Amino acid sequence: MKSFRVCWRSGGLVAVLLLVVSVSKLNAQKEPAKKPAADVAPLTFTQWLRQCPPRIRVPEIVEMMWALATGGDLEGGVGWFHEGQSRYSWDWLADRYDADHDGEITREEFKGPVDLFDRLDRDGDGVLTAEDFNWSSNSEFLKQARPIGKWFRAVDTNSNGRISQQEWQNFFAKAAKGKPYLTPEDLRLMLQPPEKKDDKKSDDEPSPLILLKGFATGELGSYHEGPAIGDKAPEFALRTQDGSGAFRLSQFQGKKPVVLIFGSFT
Repeated sequence: MKSFRVCWRSGGLVAVLLLVVSVSKLNAQKEPAKKPAADVAPLTFTQWLRQCPPRIRVPEIVEMMWALATGGDLEGGVGWFHEGQSRYSWDWLADRYDADHDGEITREEFKGPVDLFDRLDRDGDGVLTAEDFNWSSNSEFLKQARPIGKWFRAVDTNSNGRISQQEWQNFFAKAAKGKPYLTPEDLRLMLQPPEKKDDKKSDDEPSPLILLKGFATGELGSYHEGPAIGDKAPEFALRTQDGSGAFRLSQFQGKKPVVLIFGSFT
């Protein structure tokens, strides 16, 4: 409640200051009129919750319920689908290796193995920056990689993660249509084919009501948030595939490094 009071008091103070500034501008007749500022996009409900008061973190269950009720896409940071967090972030690395504090870590500043530097240098520009560690939906690197991945899969016909010489030749022959060369239009038609008239968008998208029912029954996730960075992982028992036994976290915790990987295979 104290944070809320601080927020509203700060807002009231800002309003008073704006009023004083407005009166001062009306009285200052000699000053030339300034160009009006551009309109500011209104905050969404979730953005408002996150910004005022700044020290209050909105529970993920509230964000998720709001996303489901408003029919938002469950991706890109909506609901509880936020970007991952790590204690070994860019800030952690920069505090240790960015000697001149210029926002970049050069090879000379980095004291780790050379091959590790190359792996961390995601965009291959020869320096480590915050963008190399940005895996969010607003990452410029990922925005560029998405269409490239789509094009790669169009050529990689056997989906083995590699484009063989034969696959490349087959792609060329299909795109060229008998010509000994390719034009930009040939590539566009192959990599971005037009939608067929009989292709219809699926009407099977669940309604907000169905999503809320799935949320209430636990089909869309748990009401309880997972552990935060630095929290102790909760104990659990995971049965083996044949059902003959079970693995518990306590069997390995404190004895060897443990990596827990969760995913959906539905």
